[in-house]
Amino acid sequence: MSPLLVTQPFEIANLQNLSVGRALPSLQTGYEGPTMVKGAGWSLPSGAYTARQIVEGCAPLLETVLYHLGPSPSDQPSARDMLLDNLASNLALGTRESSLDIPTNSASRKEFAAQAVKIGKTLVTYARETKDVAYDSTYAIRSPCEGHLLKPPVAQLMFGPRSLGHLMQIYNEYLHQMVLLRDALLPFENYDQVIIPITGGKSKQQLGMRFTEPQRASFIAELMTKLTTQKSVFKVGQQLLAPNMPSDIAYGFQYKYGIVLPAAVVGGQSLRLLRYIPSVIDETTPEVTFEYEFADYYSAPRVQVPQLLQRVEKDQTPVTAFDAKQHGLEDCSFAIATNSNSSSTSRILQLLLSHRNGQCSAVDVGQISRGWRYSYKVSSTKGHTPSAQSSAAVSVHSASEFLASSEEEQIGMAFGTLFSTEATTTCRLDIRKIVLQPTDDNTEDTKVDPKGPVLEKKKKKAQNTSTDDVLQREFPSSTSINSQSSKKKPKLTDDIPPRTTRAKIKSAARSKKPEDEDE
Repeated sequence: MSPLLVTQPFEIANLQNLSVGRALPSLQTGYEGPTMVKGAGWSLPSGAYTARQIVEGCAPLLETVLYHLGPSPSDQPSARDMLLDNLASNLALGTRESSLDIPTNSASRKEFAAQAVKIGKTLVTYARETKDVAYDSTYAIRSPCEGHLLKPPVAQLMFGPRSLGHLMQIYNEYLHQMVLLRDALLPFENYDQVIIPITGGKSKQQLGMRFTEPQRASFIAELMTKLTTQKSVFKVGQQLLAPNMPSDIAYGFQYKYGIVLPAAVVGGQSLRLLRYIPSVIDETTPEVTFEYEFADYYSAPRVQVPQLLQRVEKDQTPVTAFDAKQHGLEDCSFAIATNSNSSSTSRILQLLLSHRNGQCSAVDVGQISRGWRYSYKVSSTKGHTPSAQSSAAVSVHSASEFLASSEEEQIGMAFGTLFSTEATTTCRLDIRKIVLQPTDDNTEDTKVDPKGPVLEKKKKKAQNTSTDDVLQREFPSSTSINSQSSKKKPKLTDDIPPRTTRAKIKSAARSKKPEDEDE
């Protein structure tokens, strides 16, 4: 490959070409030879694999079973279809044969349930597309029962006259490998692109995906019985791809085959999942973790928000007067902070912003991810009228001026205020409660309960506004409200259209910790 191509930056187009390190060249993944060799058994040899390649590597287990079952009678479905349909039922949710039961009584569990279904369907598609692989008709394995249920017709097939005593053991191993793969991919939004390093071995614990069993057990238990924390999501992802790295206060990492960061900060749609990026940021150390600038967020130093630059009296139309050409974003990139300890394997990752007015700022990427994770996304409710709170005076800030005036090691505080900012900018504000209201052609008034999420909001006609501005609205309340916009960086989510969208950020005193707390 040309050196020019190898050194190209990795850019995220829907985030104003956010530069995330250097793009890695095309990586050699998978194993070119057979994964089942006569006399040597089956295994996934040491190497790097995508999800599709792991499914293909496990296919000889299924092919061995199908060889012995032979062709089906003309009035019955083929054994291949029956066994793969059973796999689909195992990987689905809500079926008798489901291998995973995720409660859907919280937002995070609902998201992971949808993620499990999506991954399961993808793996079944890969399995149906994989045929004509090498297998060993004499292969046998003792695979302990893992509780993967069979459909009644499949049970009759596997324990009937067409089958042999050891075939159920082989098929059980095949099912278990697929279940382990599905569960290992749960933390990743772009699960089909993740490159998984596998170290083969002779022990049962190193057979295929079985090395993921210890971490899977704890994560699934938490997913089914407790609130799933960001820390546990990160840990299970990191244990899959870079098990030797520490993960105490980390939110992302770089390993041999790329970078893993919270999806929201690199163009993803999820506030909880991670995203794999085929690039490298730290050229000096192959494996590093990205840690929060403020390990203990609540003890971080605070500073008052600067003096308001504009003010619109209550009931008047808020009009942004800042010039987008002057205050707009010129360039943005991720970079290692200069104060990072190069002698260790931990780094502080920053988002560097250059504005058209010549001002520059840097924000901790970990703090940005916290901002998005703490936020509430709300939808409009018809038939309601704005509350008195939404009629208060409005103050307008330039996001670039705010970032330039605040110090990197401080968090901005706002008392009884509402900030509205372009999705293309980043602010450094204190987290308590953040309500995101994406809008394209209209602005909205929102009623906020100080003890909970948004109750109602009403749309108003669109007003002429420019980009990269922050509207600050004062509530007629003396309650101390902390709002953070470490989150607002260049177009963080796919559902926020570029250049046209504003995200309103409301903050109110938080009465309880969010379910996606770091810890």
